[in-house]
Amino acid sequence: MNQASNYKAYDIDYHITEIYDQIETQTEDISLIKDLIGVNRSLRILEPFCGNGWILVPLAQDGHEIVGIDKSAPMLESARDKIRKLPQNVRNNIILHQANVLTHEWPQDFDLVILGGNCLYELATPEEQEKCVSLARNTLKANGYLYLDNNHMEGDLNPEWRKSAILENTFPTGVCSDGTQVRVTTQTIWYDAENRLTRSRRTVEIITPNGNTLKKEWIEGCHAPSTFEMKAWLSKYGFNIENIWGDRNKSPYTDDSPQAVFWAKLVKKLGTA
Repeated sequence: MNQASNYKAYDIDYHITEIYDQIETQTEDISLIKDLIGVNRSLRILEPFCGNGWILVPLAQDGHEIVGIDKSAPMLESARDKIRKLPQNVRNNIILHQANVLTHEWPQDFDLVILGGNCLYELATPEEQEKCVSLARNTLKANGYLYLDNNHMEGDLNPEWRKSAILENTFPTGVCSDGTQVRVTTQTIWYDAENRLTRSRRTVEIITPNGNTLKKEWIEGCHAPSTFEMKAWLSKYGFNIENIWGDRNKSPYTDDSPQAVFWAKLVKKLGTA
């Protein structure tokens, strides 16, 4: 076993990424984005929070130029594994940056920014989420588009998010290809129901085939954005919402929709009338 593979065998984040690759197999968002782009077009697309490339790669295969940003080295390595299997002309259309989306300077002049896959849940506060919409405005060309989706929660924090009991076998629990077991527990340790804010303790235990056990624990914050908030951010930063759906299959949006999916056009750039 070489040094790199030995590092992966004992690195918790690489095992988490492998389980993520197994579980996150939905394609509805990819189909929707392709439909919204249309045929016979070649766009310059930015995907913050690109993760393992499951949205990015199919779009590159359609001939689009893609730039992805993510802070996770294991996720980006998974994306690169997928990219290495592509024809050279497709690989040439993909650039990846390992960086914190909130502090990294986003490149400029894109036709489309994708904030998909519930990526706003990666952020702890509404201020951080709003900043992503602001950064999207700054990086888009005039008349460029923003795709934004997130699970739908209005009013106070869902009661399921307030439970203090330790939840066993939460995402991404599973078994890796080499037999390594990944076990995840989650416990809410604080919440603000009115503002839909939580802090949770996440514990990941890795049990390797030879019996070694590794454990990683951290505290993560999350804000569940409301549709009202997302509409306000889009309006504030010069976007016109052309469509909002209740899921990635274009179901009509209602108060009971499981998701809020936005397709918004930038009609007012910073500093323009």
